[in-house]
Amino acid sequence: MHDGNLTAIDHTHLFIGDTHFGHTGIIDMAMRPFSDIRAHDRALIEQWNAMVKPTDTVWHLGDFAGDEVPFQDAASIFGKLNGIKRLIVGNHDGEEICTKLAWASVDEMRTLVAPGCKIVLCHYPMRDWNGQYGGDVHFYGHSHDRLPSSRLSWDCGVDHQSFIPMKFKAIKVAMDSLPVWDFTGAPA
Repeated sequence: MHDGNLTAIDHTHLFIGDTHFGHTGIIDMAMRPFSDIRAHDRALIEQWNAMVKPTDTVWHLGDFAGDEVPFQDAASIFGKLNGIKRLIVGNHDGEEICTKLAWASVDEMRTLVAPGCKIVLCHYPMRDWNGQYGGDVHFYGHSHDRLPSSRLSWDCGVDHQSFIPMKFKAIKVAMDSLPVWDFTGAPA
């Protein structure tokens, strides 16, 4: 797990989540435009590697593979992906995914330092996070594009990001055009 120090990011850091490699049910559940899971996995691997250099860092915001996917299959896919990979644990990331794959780090939550703000990473979307009222942002997954991104929070899941990892600068440009959601007084 993370030692508590803040990590500064730059243009070599990308964000993605909810790849669900090998998870046959994800195609129907998230209405992904693939004929089968092999086509899905092949496309995600190709698009990942087109965006990520071997020396880049990829922050995966959880649900790397499906629960029922044999570990060897998940490990094979992991080995095909470019970059230094860091995991923010999702609800489908079991013990083997978290401990036996060569992640550079594995965390439940993590705060990064980006140009102009901090980024609070968590697989689950939050209504409120440390630094929010000072302009710090939140990146999440889990919702499969069912919870809208805003000026302060961004869904890094593949269903929201056109199946590609994105750099902070591109995400921030997209976020700046979005509204700020005000949940004051909203029912829980």
